[in-house]
Amino acid sequence: MGSEESKIEYSGTDSVDPKVREQGRLRAQEEHERKMKMLQDELERLRLQALRDAEEITRIEDEEQRENLDVQRREAERLARELKEEEKMLKLKETLMNYDFQCRPLIRKEAFLDLQVDDIELIRIALIGPAGSGKTSFIGTLQRAIGETQSAFEHGLGGEGTILLHEYYVQKYIRMLDTRGFFARDEKLMDECLDILTGRIRPGEEIEREHEKSENRSSDGGQDPMKTTKKTSPLSKCVHAVIFVVKGNDRRLEKGIYTEPLRKIRAHFQRNGHAPVTVITCLDKLKTEEDQRHACYLAAGVTGGPGGSTHLISNYTKENNCRSLAVERSALDILESALISAESFIRVHKQKEKNQIEREIMASEPKSGVDSVERFFARLMQQHHWTEQGKVNSVLDHLRRQEINTVMVLKEMWEEVKSDLPLSMGMKKILEQEMVRI
Repeated sequence: MGSEESKIEYSGTDSVDPKVREQGRLRAQEEHERKMKMLQDELERLRLQALRDAEEITRIEDEEQRENLDVQRREAERLARELKEEEKMLKLKETLMNYDFQCRPLIRKEAFLDLQVDDIELIRIALIGPAGSGKTSFIGTLQRAIGETQSAFEHGLGGEGTILLHEYYVQKYIRMLDTRGFFARDEKLMDECLDILTGRIRPGEEIEREHEKSENRSSDGGQDPMKTTKKTSPLSKCVHAVIFVVKGNDRRLEKGIYTEPLRKIRAHFQRNGHAPVTVITCLDKLKTEEDQRHACYLAAGVTGGPGGSTHLISNYTKENNCRSLAVERSALDILESALISAESFIRVHKQKEKNQIEREIMASEPKSGVDSVERFFARLMQQHHWTEQGKVNSVLDHLRRQEINTVMVLKEMWEEVKSDLPLSMGMKKILEQEMVRI
């Protein structure tokens, strides 16, 4: 690169007309339903045939006929097992095609009760890995597996002087960010990777890498080597899950070359509650199960954090593009793991936000008799997780009509008004306990 200026550019590759995309989605849904019906019909046919064969074999006395029928039975059982596996894959595909964090999260919805998650419209998943590890190919493989138009291709884009951050459409509520070769970069570029994860690098922004200019220019200027403004981003703009991608036959993995460059990112995951998903590509190059286990062990040691998971896959490429149920099932499994990781990350951070808000309310609210009843009840609702806003509003209306505007007046008038307040016994008990402290 020499003294030339390098930039990060954000490229949104979802240029498909929304109407065309919706039409394609509906066609894919119809095709999926057709396949599922055909498969279930075939499973039912095999089930009924098995019952008939079992009944017939008891009536056949000829040994050769019995053996032939037994061979047919075993073949039918093998076919049924394969079809059941395909049925499982199609059910998973349907779940992911219709995924919507707001309406149909993979983690039970009850886990997000009392948490403000309305701002999370899209789940963002970042792919990180060495150049040529198969990140872009994996996105293309996943797009094909889930029934979307394949817009990601194996060789990616970008030149030596430019690092591109591409956003790819997976489905309506899922996006994947394809980063470029951070493993082999220096410390400052690892900082850029962290800026992507935390949403500090956003759509449409350019980052000038002053540190890649000549040493003389940077020393004369005396400026901060990174001209980005370090700003705190809302959770909706952050990366919610991370997939590390490495080649199973990458010799640098065996030599441990990636361990140190990823140290800062691993520390970030531990602090922020990310559970990274590790994907090992080029499964076809790992000839034995022992080779596969060894690759998983090495990759997890470099990339995996607590709760992380490791998957193996052979991506679709231009040379290897014949449809494979095994490849597509692996791609869907990886997406499912990443979504579960993303939802867990969101839940943890939203709970932290909620706890912080409650602490701030507790710290800022005066606990004296001159405190207004509105602020008093607002604090109690946050502190005790009351969700019956209608009841509280009715109570406040009643107190205003009685000209009870402060907590001290409420305390003095409590015995006279408490029977008229539409509150549960438990809520009234909490009110009495709080007023005793005043």
